[in-house]
Amino acid sequence: MKVVTKIAALLVCLAAVIDTGHAQNWLQLTPASGNAPAPRSNAAAIYDSLNHRLVIFGGKSASGNLNDVWAFDLRTNTWSELTPTSGPAPALRFTANGVYNPAVQQMIIWSGQGSGFFNDVWAFDLNAESWSQFTPPDPKPNTRYGVASIFDPKAKEMVAFAGFTDAGRFDDTWRFNIANATWKEISLTTHPERRCLHSASYDALEHRMIIYGGQTSGPRGDIWAFDLTNNTWADLTPQTSPAGRWFSTNIYDAVNNRAIIFGGGFGGGSVTNEVWGFDLAQNSWQQISASGTPPSAREGAVAIYTRAEGRMVVFGGLGNAYFNDIWVLNLSSTTGVDSNSDNEFPITFRLLGNYPNPFNPATMIVFEMPAPANISLRVYNLQGQQVKNLFEGKIDGGRHQMVWDGTNDLGAKVISGIYFYVLKAGAISVSRKMTLVE
Repeated sequence: MKVVTKIAALLVCLAAVIDTGHAQNWLQLTPASGNAPAPRSNAAAIYDSLNHRLVIFGGKSASGNLNDVWAFDLRTNTWSELTPTSGPAPALRFTANGVYNPAVQQMIIWSGQGSGFFNDVWAFDLNAESWSQFTPPDPKPNTRYGVASIFDPKAKEMVAFAGFTDAGRFDDTWRFNIANATWKEISLTTHPERRCLHSASYDALEHRMIIYGGQTSGPRGDIWAFDLTNNTWADLTPQTSPAGRWFSTNIYDAVNNRAIIFGGGFGGGSVTNEVWGFDLAQNSWQQISASGTPPSAREGAVAIYTRAEGRMVVFGGLGNAYFNDIWVLNLSSTTGVDSNSDNEFPITFRLLGNYPNPFNPATMIVFEMPAPANISLRVYNLQGQQVKNLFEGKIDGGRHQMVWDGTNDLGAKVISGIYFYVLKAGAISVSRKMTLVE
């Protein structure tokens, strides 16, 4: 593991390694200086990974709807306002969806409610700090609010599901091609029930959109996965689930391969500050009881995941008031590594996948061992030739991550394309495909 550790140290942007010395804990971040955005709920939020910052747009405040843009620098704990002083901008709104397009440093937002319901799509240039509007032709989704969307990094598309207008709730699935500014509805016979106020995250290991909860006739507690390669829905809901809720956050915990939800509303003004993790390999829920003082109960907060630290960052929401506080939840303690419980330790040999995929310049391969064993992990090209021997030797039981930095055994960078990685332990051999992009 010493070789892997050295590689991971060089790749800070992917160094979400297991930290067995720290428990899951809450910490409130106090801005170091300057102004902060108005307290609000139901903003749009993205993680600007290039600049390591949370970026928010709009939302609802005690004084009305908003369309301002703010960034919280996670290196310096400082807010800065990015709202353009001139030029076009989206109308005031809340529940707009926001996704991050890292290739061109843009925050893409669409939908929401303000003076009415919206279905417009906008791009905020994070370098120029300016807005531009897309003008997609028909067909396109109805105007709506309370939608859930993610960014598909492979297709470079925004993928959206459901929502609500005064005409009712929807159960439709749409893909927005950013390069061509076109919408495409995915017609499906199997899909989640119509809803609004749900949340979504991107499962990078399995290339899926995960949606949770929301509202139909009351709060929902189901969880579904949309396969972004095959355009198919699958119901993941286990028999035992937390109470249904709407306006909870939803992030993908890459180290532990789970969806994490925080907060949400149960109806009748009842809100929560619970944290739950859904293991995407086992399809099971586990409540996370983190140490430290947690945020107060709320709905309509936003959250991002920073893979370098393995943390969830939470902003705002509505509880006994509108909030503009910033919290981090350290998620680095992993199921099966820190626990002494036999029920929580991995019981099978599993290759969970790699994150991110597609990738450039590096990716992290995640696997689990039920007990110590001699293993090998190698990368091959499409011709079956070995490209890189990542690890060979004895390894402890538990969950492990190994980083491939896109080099071969001689240390030279390889060309973009499709590669396979093969994990062997004794007579068992499993493989997966990954794509290195330019």
